[in-house]
Amino acid sequence: MLNADALKQLTQLKTDIRSTKEFAEGRVRGSNGKFGFVVLDDGREAFLPPAEMDRVFPGDRVRVSLTEEEKGNEKGKLSAELDSLIESELKYLVGQYIQRGQGHFIQPSEHGLSRWIFLPPKARGKAQPGEFIACSVTRHPFKDGKSQAKVENVIGQPDMAGIEHAFVVAQYRLPNQFSPAAQEQADQVPAQLQDLCAERKDLSELGFATIDAESTKDMDDALAVSASDNGWTLHIAVADPSSLIEPGSALDKEAQQRASSVYLAGETLPMLPGNLCENSFSLLPGELRPALVMHIKVAKDGALNSFDYEFAAIRSQHKLSYAQVAQFIEGDETAVPAEQQESLRQLDELSKARTEYRAGHSLVMEDRPDYDLVLNEQRKIERIEKQQRSAAQRMVEEAMLAANICAGNKLAELGGGCFSIHLGFRDERMAEIRALLKDVLPEYAEQDLHQLDTYLKLVKELEAHSDTEMHNVLAVLKRMLRPGELSGKPAAHLGLGLAHYATVTSPIRKFNDLHNHRVLRAALLGTEQPKLEERNGEALQQVVATGRQADRALQQWLYCQYMEPKVGEVFSGTITLVNGAGIGVRLEDNGINGFVRFNGKKNPFEFDGKRLRITRGEERFQLDQQVQVKVSAVDVDKRRIALELVAESAEDSAPEAGN
Repeated sequence: MLNADALKQLTQLKTDIRSTKEFAEGRVRGSNGKFGFVVLDDGREAFLPPAEMDRVFPGDRVRVSLTEEEKGNEKGKLSAELDSLIESELKYLVGQYIQRGQGHFIQPSEHGLSRWIFLPPKARGKAQPGEFIACSVTRHPFKDGKSQAKVENVIGQPDMAGIEHAFVVAQYRLPNQFSPAAQEQADQVPAQLQDLCAERKDLSELGFATIDAESTKDMDDALAVSASDNGWTLHIAVADPSSLIEPGSALDKEAQQRASSVYLAGETLPMLPGNLCENSFSLLPGELRPALVMHIKVAKDGALNSFDYEFAAIRSQHKLSYAQVAQFIEGDETAVPAEQQESLRQLDELSKARTEYRAGHSLVMEDRPDYDLVLNEQRKIERIEKQQRSAAQRMVEEAMLAANICAGNKLAELGGGCFSIHLGFRDERMAEIRALLKDVLPEYAEQDLHQLDTYLKLVKELEAHSDTEMHNVLAVLKRMLRPGELSGKPAAHLGLGLAHYATVTSPIRKFNDLHNHRVLRAALLGTEQPKLEERNGEALQQVVATGRQADRALQQWLYCQYMEPKVGEVFSGTITLVNGAGIGVRLEDNGINGFVRFNGKKNPFEFDGKRLRITRGEERFQLDQQVQVKVSAVDVDKRRIALELVAESAEDSAPEAGN
């Protein structure tokens, strides 16, 4: 037994050892293997060996001690040893119930969590091995590497029709049921509509019609256009749920919780109950509906001259489809009713003027095809239909952009609302951006690229170049942009090249549009303006982002199933991603993305991180380049599609600098 002096010396030794170690805090990041990493608060990344990774979950905040390997006179890999768990946010898991011998586990779908988690006998409920399940975490593994979970819900069997949809809804915890209070309030709305419309000015004589996809039921905007000597007057009627859904009501709380309708393949999770978004508030033809009606004077050159709005009532004349309107614009006068023809002709001319005006004064987004997923009875992809954007879609898009630009400017003037903002380049990429610009356009390298005027000038100069090299620079810069955001404070939208932008055209689909209607109505009535707290704006943004993640996750799962029997087939594609491991390619026929991994041992290559370019012998691969690829493997469980280049993708298809 150690005496008191020995114990004291041992304690002091431990204290001395700890004092010489470097400690840091950070977040755990998983990998595809059993190891992981800790992303430290100072930006460094430390390797977490498998034995340590067994004690944490991805996303955990931890305190670690650090060691650094030495290779000669140089420092090597930074490794971490867990010291303490600060917090763990992973409380919920979805995955598959696995039984191995006497052991029962959930195999989680959580990215970066590659181990199974034990399900004790009393925590399994009625779930059966093989089923997809949702679980709560009941025991964290930090103490001894042993974690446990409890089954909360059975999602379904792997062969159940639509299991992919049900799994993704559970995985991202998307709300798909309305509270009894919200549904009760929704049931009262139809009786209130008639009185509301009776109090308002009826603007039906303007000749409104909706233009949507054939299958659209939640029609939230209708259009009418009249010509004048100086240009056009664009009338936009938008469904008005804000007049009957008061802030703080049950429906309002539900709508704010959802933030937006979520459109999954073959399924819609609406922001408002179906009887409201598809009937009571939808601008159905022949039905009198309350609406926010905007009147925009558009000059012949496409400039927006004036903007006015009122809350009125309208009766849409017709529900027109994009296909009908496109046929009419192409010359088939039988495609649409006679009373809509002149308005549509004027809308076509107006949209062309607006497109040209925006090309000169702001930014026009790249026109890409849409891909419609046609599902079978099992709710898997039967086929994918490539749809080029039509003149009809362009017409509606320009009208909606005009409405949202005018609304953004008005709300900025009022000092309130929920703005769609885009702040340009990511701050953490500015050093790379400036280094690249020093090579090609040095006059921009030291300018403030977050300013709208400067950003616009830079993008337009790059777009104007016929030099392929400059086009590649623009493609690289676009990969360094931030995502768009929602904000209660007005700011520029650099992605569109606009001083202000706030959406108001989809209030039965998006809560920020609903909020903006309330602000505009308060301005007309002279009442107190509703405020969007910063935390509420951030919450809306997060919920919207979660819906988009769910949509991408579902599509990737369905894509992998669809492509599995196509292994060995060759496709044309466009390079959309370049990194140190290879290239990402979007297939032109179906819009599906896959990855070509380069093997540096068999065929050495060089990766240029500044220009996002790979050189391999005489071959060169860069963003937006056309390539031929073959589907080499599909891993449905891991949601991965592996591609390989075919011979035609070599030097012949790589653009030469300066051409």
